[in-house]
Amino acid sequence: MLIASPNDGILIPIPQYPLYIATIAQFEGKLIPYYLSSSLSAGWSTSVSDVRDALAKAKSEGVNPKALVVINPGNPTGSVLDRGTMEDLVKICEEHSLVLLADKVYQDNLHARVSDPSVSFTSFKKVAHALQSPAPLISFHSTSKGVLGKYGRRGRYFECTNISPEVLALIYKMVSVGLCPPLQNRRRHARPSAKGRRAFLLVMERGDWSGTQSSRRTYLDNDDASWFSKCLVDETMEKGKAPGVMYALELLDETGICVVPRSGFGQKEGVWHYRLTCLCPGVEEYVGKLEKFHKEWVESYEA
Repeated sequence: MLIASPNDGILIPIPQYPLYIATIAQFEGKLIPYYLSSSLSAGWSTSVSDVRDALAKAKSEGVNPKALVVINPGNPTGSVLDRGTMEDLVKICEEHSLVLLADKVYQDNLHARVSDPSVSFTSFKKVAHALQSPAPLISFHSTSKGVLGKYGRRGRYFECTNISPEVLALIYKMVSVGLCPPLQNRRRHARPSAKGRRAFLLVMERGDWSGTQSSRRTYLDNDDASWFSKCLVDETMEKGKAPGVMYALELLDETGICVVPRSGFGQKEGVWHYRLTCLCPGVEEYVGKLEKFHKEWVESYEA
């Protein structure tokens, strides 16, 4: 609300968390998309050159870039930025006078990957501090996507770094218009004591949750980079539905498994994926159903 005016642009990663595009539209800003790499080897990485290209294109069209949204760890992709890329993005914000909006709500949900078990999270605040960067930074976190919230409690906060006192005063004024969250949610953000029963239970809860999610993830950590051939795309398009949507609907009808086609999060032209979460028990059972459905679905269209 404070950043976006009718001719101001916000850089958004694609695929993206849908509320970003919706919020930009609500406040009459301009969407400036930059596309994440969809190849399996690149792991949905952010290309600094693509971000620069998106900036140049927006400026050539008369749009005034004001902010860069970075979702790290990625939602819905699960990608995690490396330190070098983060440093380059901070420098871009300095160069173009952009506010860096760092969405880090999945930072506690990293689980070991078969493809790259060494992945770790680093905050943009840490990177900006190391660079002694003056770039304005707003970091977002939430218990509803962290270990404690269990995807239910809507406690959240944002932290401002390198924001002038005048702007901070306006932010406080805007925030004070709304009601505060329930007490339980606010207490969820309080740092627990390093001693005592509550701290012990907290560590146990976090360990159990992380271990369970890591176990489920191993069943889903495989190559889905190219599950449509051109003949399948052409035939499904002739039936009046995009291939990803048609696949998701037929999968739901056949197996009861609900996935979201990537068109729901934005995608490059001609690239098809779907999003599947593993929050609930039963992953071991439905992976087999997914594999069986996929093979039969492909065979039915290639016959």
